[in-house]
Amino acid sequence: MSKKINSLKAIGNENPFKVPEGYFDGLTDRIMSQLPERISEPFQPISFWERAQPYLYIAAMFCGATLMINLLTRSPQRATASDFNLLSLADMEDFYQYYEEQVTNSMYNDAIFIDVE
Repeated sequence: MSKKINSLKAIGNENPFKVPEGYFDGLTDRIMSQLPERISEPFQPISFWERAQPYLYIAAMFCGATLMINLLTRSPQRATASDFNLLSLADMEDFYQYYEEQVTNSMYNDAIFIDVE
């Protein structure tokens, strides 16, 4: 059996492929007839809410992340002397009157209910 070597020199410039006569004449019409009918949907404009929704979600996410980071990383504030100056004189008098009544009632109860052992 002899082997035939196909090389470019043996083939030359000749194109080995052939197309039947008139193949490309009706090709477009045949392809278009095989495609399904295209149903065009009416154009519906996009509302402002649909356009802005992704941006609002991203903004809400960043606000939530900032709030969480702020709440988790801030240190507790200590009371200073200037914070106590915010109390009015009437509030202080009410507190001392309440405190005095509590101490008096406590001393009265201790005097009445003496533990006898």
